[in-house]
Amino acid sequence: YNAEVGKVMESELKAIGLLTDADIKNQDPSWPAYKKYFMHGTGHFLGLDVHDIGNHYEPVPVGAVMTCEPGIYIREEGIGIRIENDVMITENGLYDFMRDFPREVEEIEDIMNSRN
Repeated sequence: YNAEVGKVMESELKAIGLLTDADIKNQDPSWPAYKKYFMHGTGHFLGLDVHDIGNHYEPVPVGAVMTCEPGIYIREEGIGIRIENDVMITENGLYDFMRDFPREVEEIEDIMNSRN
């Protein structure tokens, strides 16, 4: 799944002007161009104490909890953000532990503005 995420990151970073066709054409396969802005993994198994063991080469078993951690770090601007979502694999798909957490800018700003 990390390889698929890499393709998406490459496309999105190109769309917002952080990567060029030349960057992608000349990239080192062992350190793809998108890693300049997304240098960490996509997620990991989650256990009692953060990281848990799991086989990344087999289907994820029902009951396993995984993180999904998209992020972007733009050194030139001195900014970065990483958002973690935690999901459990069920018989019917995913159970999203973070489903009720605010995600949109407006939702977060409303919460921040309501604090006195």
